[in-house]
Amino acid sequence: MVIKIIAEILILWVIYAIYMEILVRRRGPIGGVFFYPKVIQNRVMELNLITEKELKNRRLYAYILLIAWMIIIPMIMIVFINGARTYIDCCMQFCILFLGAEFYDWLFIDTIWVALSDWWIIPGTEDLLDTWHSTSIKKWKMLKLVPFSIVLSFIIGGLYYLVGLLFG
Repeated sequence: MVIKIIAEILILWVIYAIYMEILVRRRGPIGGVFFYPKVIQNRVMELNLITEKELKNRRLYAYILLIAWMIIIPMIMIVFINGARTYIDCCMQFCILFLGAEFYDWLFIDTIWVALSDWWIIPGTEDLLDTWHSTSIKKWKMLKLVPFSIVLSFIIGGLYYLVGLLFG
């Protein structure tokens, strides 16, 4: 079971990479500007690189896509592939998969790609780098996610448990 969970986490990492590619493929870092602090978003709008409507639409699209893959794909893995049928099994497996995906986001996306590379720097915002473009800002994100992950796991695990009852 441990090897299966590790393989599933790696699958989620690939899906997360595809998700990020979808978001930034056409517009580069401006395509993911909704991830930036509000001060950066405002500057990018002042520079007419994106409109407020486009920013809102991209944020909505990104969060719908994120929620879809972060809930549906783990549900398929946990309920239909792993066969979890108890509430605790559903909660534990979701928590492990969620933290595994978030580890990828924290280490590879936020720390290495965002904080340590210049790719995400939008011209005209260089004076605002201290608000987001630093490993010291990113270093506590993963630790802060643990309590949130536990609470979320009880909720999503319950949903998966119900799905398992319906389709089991």
